Amino acid sequence: MSSPAEGGTAIELSIAPRERPVGTGTVRRLLPHRARRMVGPFVFLDIMGPEDLAAGEGVNIDAHPHIGLSTLTYLLRGRAVHRDSVGSVQTIEPGAVNWMTAGDGVTHTERSHPDDHDRATELFGVQIWVALPDGTEDGSPSFEHCATHDVPESTVGGAHVRVPAGSAWGLDAPITGSSPLALAEIRLDERAGIQLPADQPERAVLALGGDVRIDGTRLGQGSLAVVTRGSQPILSGTGTALLLGGEPVGARHIWWNFVHSDLDRIEDAKQRWLAQEFPTVPGDHGTYVPLPGRGG
Repeated sequence: MSSPAEGGTAIELSIAPRERPVGTGTVRRLLPHRARRMVGPFVFLDIMGPEDLAAGEGVNIDAHPHIGLSTLTYLLRGRAVHRDSVGSVQTIEPGAVNWMTAGDGVTHTERSHPDDHDRATELFGVQIWVALPDGTEDGSPSFEHCATHDVPESTVGGAHVRVPAGSAWGLDAPITGSSPLALAEIRLDERAGIQLPADQPERAVLALGGDVRIDGTRLGQGSLAVVTRGSQPILSGTGTALLLGGEPVGARHIWWNFVHSDLDRIEDAKQRWLAQEFPTVPGDHGTYVPLPGRGG
């Protein structure tokens, strides 16, 4: 569900989350949406949790492919192990960032840490896809990780700000992204709010918890508020929000895990995955997600 803004407000559109099955769990999906396919280069946004996982439960996403995008994983609670066909094996902890660029084709898995299998755990975070700009969609796959202590943070106005990727409020993340963008975590309290920067042409605010407000308008829990271009509203209240902003990269087609400006490249990716011609994940390709509608 989405709601258009009323006249004069800084909120152009409000998008409510929709539940979707992923792996052995459920996520709340915000992008893409029929009323808004992208915000800047951000083409996909899922909220994972918050969820308490009993012993024996956990993250279990089998090998699956991507093209034409970068995945960005950011956790607030819990941890998971990322493996990919580039050879990366990386545990992501709360506050850290995993950034994987698919380019012309990559395969990866996401699973609970082995030490967590026999104990209760929790999971809360976001999975984001960033469309690659023209000329880079078919480049070589790569992987970057930024540890929690390397993510820049500061107090800005009445909020504590961290910038996991890109640049915002004068903070520059080690992970710059493939085009001008900003991903920022904002923790609000009852002090004065924080003014949203207008240096990114497209922006949206995700309310992750608490009482998050834009110019006094309260955002629904888990909702995404697309902010009017050029406006500089005040974010206030209590709790946690994410700012996503960036320059548009142009129209993109999305089919399953594939994103590209050229439909023929998506059709090619379908056939390559069906024939299992994508690169495999070393040590973790025994089970893989079949192409939708074609079986395994």
